Amino acid sequence: MTKWSLWYQLLTYYFKSLFHLFYQRFESNGNKYIPKKKPVIFAPNHQNALMDPLAIIFTNPKQTVFLTRADLFKNPLLLKLFTSFKMLPVYRIRDGAESLKNNERIFNKSVEVLEAKASIALFAEATHTDKRRLRNLKKAVPRIAFMAEERNNFNLDLQIVPVGIYYEDYIHSNTKLFVNYGKAFSIKEYEHLFKENPQKAYAEFKDMLSLRIKELIIHIEDLEHYSIYEQIRLFYRSNMKTRLGLKGHKLKYSFAADQKTIELAEKAFLNGDNNIEVFGNQYRRIEQGLKKKGFSLLDFEKNCIGKTILSTLVLLIGLPVFLYGFVNGILYYILSANFIKKIKDKQFYSSFKFAIGAVVGPIIFLIHSLIFWAISGNILWAFYYFISLPIATTLANKYRYLFYRIRIKWKVLLLKAFKPKEFKLIMKSRESLMSRLDELFFNDL
Repeated sequence: MTKWSLWYQLLTYYFKSLFHLFYQRFESNGNKYIPKKKPVIFAPNHQNALMDPLAIIFTNPKQTVFLTRADLFKNPLLLKLFTSFKMLPVYRIRDGAESLKNNERIFNKSVEVLEAKASIALFAEATHTDKRRLRNLKKAVPRIAFMAEERNNFNLDLQIVPVGIYYEDYIHSNTKLFVNYGKAFSIKEYEHLFKENPQKAYAEFKDMLSLRIKELIIHIEDLEHYSIYEQIRLFYRSNMKTRLGLKGHKLKYSFAADQKTIELAEKAFLNGDNNIEVFGNQYRRIEQGLKKKGFSLLDFEKNCIGKTILSTLVLLIGLPVFLYGFVNGILYYILSANFIKKIKDKQFYSSFKFAIGAVVGPIIFLIHSLIFWAISGNILWAFYYFISLPIATTLANKYRYLFYRIRIKWKVLLLKAFKPKEFKLIMKSRESLMSRLDELFFNDL
């Protein structure tokens, strides 16, 4: 675990390339904050099962040892895969009280990694959530951090790097993923407190880490009205980007706009005198009316007809590629759909979709190619066919999502052209909601 591994690096290159194909966009920010020659503990929030550790592994230059939930190691295939990625199991009470004693060995192994000036990563919350918020932090991060420094008389210079992981969508492929690294900090300042009162040092450290992670994520405090805040976040994003002077399509700009929107919304509703239920009811009435017509308020963003026509031409030209990729990938699609149905926790959907595509997909494509070779008798063409399959199926998947987006854009354009009064009424309702948020967010600034 402490030594550089060629096998780990090769696996990283392979899975990272597929990761970029799985997501429409995959970006990271703050990588400059990662210390290069010091022991590091990465402490990310936990949003999306197995995709979270991969997001950390693929966005930092270190061969990071990841501590993750032990129950995932029960599957023999996953055990081999996780071990190859230098992952170690962490046991929880739900794994059985007897199993908790195994954590001492895992934590000792983690300290050895840190003493070798390498890096480990573990989720400070210890469990994932389907909400854009940070749960209460557990003791694992401070326990390992203080254990490592105590064994080295607080001279290890261990660095804690908080990380925020943001998904546009937890379930589907071809969406957006943003990894946000924060500034590293040392636990040296807690040395005296730890020697006097370890539990108090743990508590203060967790409070500090919690604040650092919240700076890097979308944190919605008001769970009672969570869905309304989510609607506001998406609805107001473009307007907020304009107000903040954020031009371009980088994910860090959308993230910054969303974070500011939630901050101002909670200031207005949660900590202010305004009633979020009033706004939420108004938004829902409009949204429900649009839903009956097959629309959403989010569909009425600025729509450039030139780009829509160009995208439509891309769809027409790419139709043969889509059909080729779809037909050859039908077995993969059926297998994924049937497997996903058996999973109760939706936070695992994208993880298993990715795993099936990365591990089972090549096997299916190889079988297709062997059949092609047996029929054609030409091994060279069979090889070309094999190479084309992952490219075509990936393009077919992206084509499908592009088709959905362009279809909605044309529906909006046709509504505007043939039912202008109805379109104007929708736009008026939309502008009324936007003006209300403008008033709530910026009148007091």
